[in-house]
Amino acid sequence: MKYLPLSKYKYFIKDKTNDPAAIESEYQSRLNGYTSQKTMLFPLLNYRDGTQTSNYPIFYLPLPEIQNLADQLRRNSNIIETISITLPQVAINQFLNSLLLSEIFYTNDIEGVKTSRVEISTVIQENNQQINGNDHISKKRLGSTIKMYQRTQSGKKVEIYLLQDFRRIYDSLLKGEINDDRLPNGKVFRDKLPNSEVLSIGDGIKIVHRPPITEVAIKTALTALIEYMNNDETPSIYKALVTHFFFENTHPFLDGNGRMGRYLLSSYIANKFDRFTGFSVATAIHNNVQQYYKVFKDADNAENRADLTFFIQKMLMILVSQQEKVINILSQSREKLDEANKTIHQWVNEHQQISLSDKLYCDILYLLAQSKLFTNQLDLGIKDNDIVEILKKSDRRYPMTKARLAIKELEELGAIEIVSKRPKQHIIKIL
Repeated sequence: MKYLPLSKYKYFIKDKTNDPAAIESEYQSRLNGYTSQKTMLFPLLNYRDGTQTSNYPIFYLPLPEIQNLADQLRRNSNIIETISITLPQVAINQFLNSLLLSEIFYTNDIEGVKTSRVEISTVIQENNQQINGNDHISKKRLGSTIKMYQRTQSGKKVEIYLLQDFRRIYDSLLKGEINDDRLPNGKVFRDKLPNSEVLSIGDGIKIVHRPPITEVAIKTALTALIEYMNNDETPSIYKALVTHFFFENTHPFLDGNGRMGRYLLSSYIANKFDRFTGFSVATAIHNNVQQYYKVFKDADNAENRADLTFFIQKMLMILVSQQEKVINILSQSREKLDEANKTIHQWVNEHQQISLSDKLYCDILYLLAQSKLFTNQLDLGIKDNDIVEILKKSDRRYPMTKARLAIKELEELGAIEIVSKRPKQHIIKIL
């Protein structure tokens, strides 16, 4: 018999359908088997009649299918890194910004929080500015949220050693995003709700889970999670997915849990694997949101006794699928950039009447080509000031006046077109 969730296994026991003793024997065999990975995390699980239990520790079996997916995730990550090494820095930055835009857009959309791509693009650009040599955080909506992701992009690790660290991350990530009446009502997390209100997690149609009620219960759960997160004995991707499930199961805040849970997963994967995979988590979940809720609900089913094998398997499938999309886009864009470089040099050779050096024109057009091919949002495109700054710091150290003159001449010749005046921005037209 193939490996089945315990909630289904009970129907396939030969001559003992739904026999409690046979189900218990199978559970003990799974939980205490040689390959079983057992934790000290006890999620709050739900029975069909509405009762709950926290008597079962999370465990999973690294089945061959799961190991193959984990290996594929690592291989894909290496492929992504190998491709990115061959790309110029502007192309990398543009693509990462595009991934970040989608990540913010979809992590909000999953929760029914409406944002626009233009709004997110503007904040990404503003946050990328340096003021007096310091990081700048836009005062616009999502400024703090996006800065948290950008710090991850720059290599900053998320470190959680104390319960207050969860709250610190929450406050920074969701600054200005949570209504006052949905801010934590306990000392660190949420506590009992007024008017006998019951907090529930759902997909907008059905309730998926009812989390712990009191702050005491939340603190107990997250204290165990901190110990698990900082134990390096578990392979990183399995630990990340178990942590994601348990954090969502605990649901320590009144609002914003999903966004924070996805941020933690995104940051961890970006640190342990690569930024491109890390910045594709919410996008991957959004593209498979019904499967995500189903596998979460199955893992939350008390009849399955905290067996996260299928949750881990499905999440790996979702992540690997999104990685393959990233690899495809990166590979195609790199090929197009190589062709664009040839087109640029050919165009410059055909326009010998221009007054400045051929190399300067080629460099400007190549920067604009990277912007066009590696971002899917015009507002994220490279600005004239960025081009001038890059050229000033290049090996040839082009003066700002020459760079601006070359941009003007390229516009007059129809090679580029202005799309914004404040800030000034051009797009390449010869590709």
